[in-house]
Amino acid sequence: MTPRTDRRTFLKTVAQGSFATGIGLAFPALASRNFAYAQGAQNLNPPIPENEKALHEIKAEPWMKVDDRNVFLKGMAFDRKNNLTVIAAFPGADASKGLAGRTDRRILSLTPDKQINTLIQQNKYRFVDHVLHKDGRIFIACLSGELLVANPDGSDLKPVAARVNGKPQAPSDLTFDSKGNLYVTDFTGNVSNPTGGVYRCSPGLQSVEPFGPNLVTPNGIAFSPDEKSLWVACSIAKKLFHITLDKPLGAVTKAEPVYDLSGPGGDGIRVDMRGNVYLAMNFQGRILVFDKNAKPIATVLMPGRERGALLSTTNIEFKPGTNEAYAVAAGDSTGTWIYKFKAFAKGAPLYSHQ
Repeated sequence: MTPRTDRRTFLKTVAQGSFATGIGLAFPALASRNFAYAQGAQNLNPPIPENEKALHEIKAEPWMKVDDRNVFLKGMAFDRKNNLTVIAAFPGADASKGLAGRTDRRILSLTPDKQINTLIQQNKYRFVDHVLHKDGRIFIACLSGELLVANPDGSDLKPVAARVNGKPQAPSDLTFDSKGNLYVTDFTGNVSNPTGGVYRCSPGLQSVEPFGPNLVTPNGIAFSPDEKSLWVACSIAKKLFHITLDKPLGAVTKAEPVYDLSGPGGDGIRVDMRGNVYLAMNFQGRILVFDKNAKPIATVLMPGRERGALLSTTNIEFKPGTNEAYAVAAGDSTGTWIYKFKAFAKGAPLYSHQ
């Protein structure tokens, strides 16, 4: 089977409602030939649902090219010097191994003048997301099962022993609240066995507790500006979840799906000061924007997505204190880029910048 046929098979399967089958899902490794080929799929145009076609379109502009190749970019974060850090999985020598073959995984630092520096480069862990502590330390989620921490300059990379009953098993996305608690999504489960969830680690990582259990492959995660609720994208379930708390950073009172997502579902999430939710739609070359009531209000389309270009849109990030939002976008023939666009409001405050 050729790579292009694999891509078509993947998106056809997803369109028929089986994301797990489409990526040949196996936890926690998530190693799949189809999954790797699908990111940046060429000559494909994932259909936009009818109710989303007439949404206000926000124009995205290229900010910088990261690589001529199709590099799988994931989580992004700005440091206090406005360097944009991003996780990058570079193509491996054997494309048949898919994402599992992308063992050259790094955390890059992109400077305001568009220089690229490497903070961390390794081939042991499957980096998928990272978040910055207010002291500058880098906390990293790995689908290979680890939570890691490194110094601000990338040195002294080491595992964090933060588990409860062996969970989280497959750390996916991370966020801090304003008190320094670390939240981790556990990218496991399926619709008949929802073993995934959200886990909360105390500020000193002395304790870990289940915070939002019984979810199907929770991925992107973000707090509302008042920290009275939490948004979670569940990829395989193809749902956007809203988790309501009894008070800011309190206990969960309700966790419910509030929007059905198309295609392979959603990935990274960010929120602005008005409570609008920005959801990266990976393999679809777009970002879907919701108001605080989960009503879709806008879309950000990557240039050339109608030709199957720049479909790998996994994450977004706000430049602190501004309404400038940055998105990763990659494709086989177009290379790997960072795009930027103007959001409706400034991004919600970050713990890293307290």
